[in-house]
Amino acid sequence: MSTIAERIRELREKKGLSQSEVAKLLGMNRTTYVHYETGYSKPTKKLKDLCALFNVSADYILGNNVEPINKKEVDEKKPADLEKFLNQSEIMFDGEVMKLSEEDRQEIKNALEFIFYKAKKKNKRKK
Repeated sequence: MSTIAERIRELREKKGLSQSEVAKLLGMNRTTYVHYETGYSKPTKKLKDLCALFNVSADYILGNNVEPINKKEVDEKKPADLEKFLNQSEIMFDGEVMKLSEEDRQEIKNALEFIFYKAKKKNKRKK
């Protein structure tokens, strides 16, 4: 069974994100995040944010569950229109047609996920 550190690193790599990108999305410095991946410290305060970012349960990160993704949440968080949009090879933005590489699509997806989780977090605080 993999450790918390190994699971966090694996999840980051599957998303195609750098340590710096994840640290930025979580609102922390890179060194703190690296400590999570090396096992030097545990992500106690950021566990909830890691779960939201990687779309997994806390049980998965903590090693209590071998199934990483809640399929229902994936379906709810990724509408078909977004999937269709991300799979296009070109898009129109500001009246101009732009060709998208795989890297471009991934960057757009990362940005949209960041905005989604930020809005979700903000809405939870309002309750």
